[in-house]
Amino acid sequence: MSATRTLAQFIADTDFENLPPAVVEAAKIAILDGVANMAAGSVQELADIIGRYVRDAGGSPQASVVGWGYKTNPPAAAFANGVFGHCLDYEIQGFPPTHGTSSCLPSALALAEHHHIPGERVITAYVLGWEIQGRLRAASAPATAPAYHPPGLVGPMGGAAASAKTLGLDADQTLMSLGIAASRTGGLTANTGTMVKSTHPGNAARMGAEAAILAGMGYTASDVALESPVGYAAALFGGEFDWDTATGGLGASWRLLDPGFDIKRFPAQVYMQNAIEAALNLREQNGLAVADIEQVTIHRRGRGHSGPVPRSGLDGKFSVEYCAAAAILDGQVGIDTFTDARRFSPDMEEMLGRMRVEPEGPESGATLATAALKDGTTISAECSAFRGSASNPMSRDQRLEKVRDCFQRALSEADTERVLEMLENLEHVDDVSQLMSVLGQAAARG
Repeated sequence: MSATRTLAQFIADTDFENLPPAVVEAAKIAILDGVANMAAGSVQELADIIGRYVRDAGGSPQASVVGWGYKTNPPAAAFANGVFGHCLDYEIQGFPPTHGTSSCLPSALALAEHHHIPGERVITAYVLGWEIQGRLRAASAPATAPAYHPPGLVGPMGGAAASAKTLGLDADQTLMSLGIAASRTGGLTANTGTMVKSTHPGNAARMGAEAAILAGMGYTASDVALESPVGYAAALFGGEFDWDTATGGLGASWRLLDPGFDIKRFPAQVYMQNAIEAALNLREQNGLAVADIEQVTIHRRGRGHSGPVPRSGLDGKFSVEYCAAAAILDGQVGIDTFTDARRFSPDMEEMLGRMRVEPEGPESGATLATAALKDGTTISAECSAFRGSASNPMSRDQRLEKVRDCFQRALSEADTERVLEMLENLEHVDDVSQLMSVLGQAAARG
């Protein structure tokens, strides 16, 4: 059996009853985090452009655009909600890094709303989307050109897997979905730090939904799209692809559990998490006063994508210097840290001049923050596994603190609690449109 058909058969054959309870619980944690990101993302500056663009383009009112008070066709809703879900860079992150939630979940939710699908199938669709996307990412990681942003390469396949499962497609239709999605890949790392980055998962969700809809209507594609000599692996990875990682042991283990995922404590790139926590530890453990600082050095592996002078608040999510400076100045790093107002404030401009990165980093792999003080003394603190990482998990209360903050940027307190109740019991929700009717309400905008 071909690799493409093997994956398609697995997707078609796997139902909610086949999922171990631990996988279901992990999926619900991830889905809750992802939906909260969509809600908070829906009121960001770039979401204002996307929300108006999708609304003005028109479409059959079948699926809700989160936080906007209107419906459109499922692929368009999946695109908007995928952008919202990724724009904060706050969603969970798998290993190797790729944004499986914002590529898979928006398409499953949009199609489930339109077709009145129960929550347990959305859970199954999400698990399968995450699984396929993660396997393809792991199989291709050594050969992935750094100029490609990974969710643009593997996200459409994850979105197609989740969408095919949501629609209940058979193995042959799912095979065609994967073949269609394989021709919808791309996304440039050059756009990291700009609004375009969040369209990579958004496009993956849209293309995944469209691929499954077309396949369900009888549209055809190659049945060997992944392994063909002129197919996916050959075109994108020069044929350097670990097929056993992609297709071996399907159903014997699940990537949501092994290797698991990190829950981001801070709304910034995953590589910034240890640096932020190390800087917070430096401040908190030493009673550090900003006025006493001569220079702060962050010792880590690599300098970060955006460098010492980010072009915007959004770009600051990828700057070690900016993230650490915000932690030291404010004693916290949250959604509002990454606005242009905070980025270009006088104290931040001054503090950035005192920040340095030492890119060799400790041999332990920990991130070390060191401050040279004006009195000649030196203090330091480190972080090796940020709170929320797979090796240092958040408690339920800590997770709920994060998601409540996200939800309440777009929803009332009462609606936040309604959504939390449904998502924590998603397998018992008979019709996902009940959930989306709450999430789709127009949020207050400044």
